[in-house]
Amino acid sequence: MNHLRWKIVAMLVAPLTFVMTLDRTAMAVAAPTIQNELGLSIVEMSMILTIYFWAYAIGQIPAGRAAERFGSRKVLFGTSTLWSLMMLATPLGTSFAWLFGCRLVLGGAQSADWSSSVVALKRWVPASERAKGNALLLAGLYLGPIVSAPLTAWTIARFGWHAVFFGFGALGLLLGAIWWFGYRDTPAAHPLITKAEVEYIAAGQPPERVAARGALRRCLKQPRFWIFGVQYFLLVLIQSFYTTWLPTYLMRARGLSLKAMGLYASLPWVAVFVAVFVAGAFSDWLLRKTGSIYRARTPVAMTGFVVSALALTAASRAESMAMVIGLLCLSFAAVGFVQVVVWSATQDLGRAFAGVMSGWTNVWGALSNVAGPMTLALIVKVTHSWASGMIVIGAAAACGALLWLFVHPERPLLGDDAAGPLPPAETGAAPETIDTGEVSEDGGFADGSHAVNESLHRQR
Repeated sequence: MNHLRWKIVAMLVAPLTFVMTLDRTAMAVAAPTIQNELGLSIVEMSMILTIYFWAYAIGQIPAGRAAERFGSRKVLFGTSTLWSLMMLATPLGTSFAWLFGCRLVLGGAQSADWSSSVVALKRWVPASERAKGNALLLAGLYLGPIVSAPLTAWTIARFGWHAVFFGFGALGLLLGAIWWFGYRDTPAAHPLITKAEVEYIAAGQPPERVAARGALRRCLKQPRFWIFGVQYFLLVLIQSFYTTWLPTYLMRARGLSLKAMGLYASLPWVAVFVAVFVAGAFSDWLLRKTGSIYRARTPVAMTGFVVSALALTAASRAESMAMVIGLLCLSFAAVGFVQVVVWSATQDLGRAFAGVMSGWTNVWGALSNVAGPMTLALIVKVTHSWASGMIVIGAAAACGALLWLFVHPERPLLGDDAAGPLPPAETGAAPETIDTGEVSEDGGFADGSHAVNESLHRQR
């Protein structure tokens, strides 16, 4: 076995997500410079930053459906080309309307990245390795700001903010072309894969129900479908602070220079980058150890929510810069743990509708990326205090831990109609058997746990 699946995830899927976040973070880092140069108000700059997320939210579910219907290869190639062209176009105008329009189209095009990536991951990675696969995908997401913050700050200082958008746009066009030539929508269609790996991936994929007409409407009637979206909204409230306002906060509230901000703003992203790898390995280990999707997901998510909210609140009150950065790193690292669990649970819950489920989840994340920065900006404007806004966001996000008591990732959403009421939390599933709470007529698990069990034994 040549492990082509990990090369696909690490060298094709994750890099496109990486360049997406490079593009998205560039505007946040350049915001103070652009705002001063063009004479934009904080509200106008907030609108430019947040319109991206409105367009990103609106495109999520259609993009998820497109990835399932047409395949991630076509969808991601087309949309990555479009968003890269928008990056190249951004510096060509200097008005509020021009920047607003470019960000609008950029957000709409990038809405396809995550759902297409999740569909690709589901097709290429066995169920027993999905937390690790999601960790790699999230690593691409979080590597962008690590590189973008210091690189963008350095480029602005040496060449001006226009050069940032030209460079990142060109990189996106290059990676989009590599994606087209290197990726296939199914493992069996790839010319470089071995027969043994095709069989291994297939053996680790739980059988899925056909994505029947009206299934989305049935999902909308499920309380857990809404609960899952709301908990992600609350998680992204914290994350939106890092993606949007962290550079401005460090310069205006903490008095850092542009050069110092470029360094310090990247440290929380380093922390979350490392955290997702730890979280992926830990969650997969829990799954093998306990055999319980519930135990591998729910306690990790709840703990991450609480730690992240408390650390962000503490950072807002800290006085020394070392303490501020340390607490911000801890807060964002905890977000990384929750993110790995969320996207593993998206595939657990969605199955055949993983693309739509990821789109639905990202809708709530995108709405939060609008609500979070706007709320923070308004609180700062009214109270003249960044600490007040951070405390409000942290307190709201802490409520996400309670919602995880009702998520039950071990129960696929489309199984609720036939499976009856939710079972109690698992209390001792046999190790190496992944319990999803559904039993088929032949005595096996209806969601294909035997296939997952076989995959776990093959790993050994």
